[in-house]
Amino acid sequence: MELIRQIEYRPMNDDQLSIYFIGQSGYVIKTRDCTLYIDPYLSDYIENPSGLNDPYMMRNYPPPFLPSEIQKLDAVICTHAHVDHMDPWTLNQIRQNFCFYVSDGAYEKSAFQLDLSKITFLLPQETYEFPPFTIMPIPAAHYELTDEKGRPDCLSILIQWKEKTLFFWGDGIVYSGQIDLLSQFKYDYFFAPINGRDPNREERGIIGNINGDELIALCSNLSIEYIIPNHYDMFKNNTGSVASFQRELKQRNPNQSIVIMKCGDKIEL
Repeated sequence: MELIRQIEYRPMNDDQLSIYFIGQSGYVIKTRDCTLYIDPYLSDYIENPSGLNDPYMMRNYPPPFLPSEIQKLDAVICTHAHVDHMDPWTLNQIRQNFCFYVSDGAYEKSAFQLDLSKITFLLPQETYEFPPFTIMPIPAAHYELTDEKGRPDCLSILIQWKEKTLFFWGDGIVYSGQIDLLSQFKYDYFFAPINGRDPNREERGIIGNINGDELIALCSNLSIEYIIPNHYDMFKNNTGSVASFQRELKQRNPNQSIVIMKCGDKIEL
C-alpha cells in the first residue's frame, strides 16, 4: 500500500499510535481519530527555479507523497521558519482544513498565510491541548534563542500521549540551561538532528545544528528510551554520518537504544 493510503486508511484501535517518517525532520503522528504532521517538506521548493532556486540543496529522493494527496489531517506543527521545516508549497497545496501550530516569529517570516482563526501561536513551556495530545514547546537555539525582536526563533516540541512522551527537535544547538529544561521529563522517543555545522556551510548561509557527538553527550544526561537521529538524509550538502553516530553511541553509551528510520518507515506504540 502506498504510504499516504497506509497513513490515512490503515485500521487502528484506541490504544495505538503510529509515527511515520516523511524525510528530513518531518513526521506524521497518527491515532485512530487524529492525524498530526510535524515539519513536512513534501515539495522541491528549495531547489526549484520558481522557489528558492538553490541547486546546492537538491533533494536526495522525491517526496513520499504530494501534499495535494493528503485527505486526512487535523493539525500541522512547524518548529521554525526554515523552508525545509515550514515549506510554503507543502502547506499551501494541502487541500484539507487544518489547525496550525507555530511561533508568531516563524509565521511572520514565512510566505505561508492562513486564516488566523486556524492558528495557535506557540509560546515556550506553555501547554496546549489538542486531544488526544498535549503539546509543549521547548526553546531551541539557532545559535541564539531569540530573533531580532526578542521572540523565540526556533522551538522543539514535546508531545504527550497517554503515558508516552515524544520529543521532536527540528533544528538547534546545545545552549546554556537546556539540560535543566529537558531533564524534567523521561522520553520514550527522542527525535533529533545530527547534521552538524561547519564554516563552509555557514558561509553559504546554512545555519547548522547539533552534531552526532554533541547529541550523544546531551542525551547521556537525559532519560531516553529510544533516540532517533534525523536531518541527515535529505540533502547531500547538509548531512551527517548516521553510521558514525551509531558506532560512537554504542561505544560511549552502550545501553542506549536507537532507531534508524528511512523515509516511509514507521514506529508503532
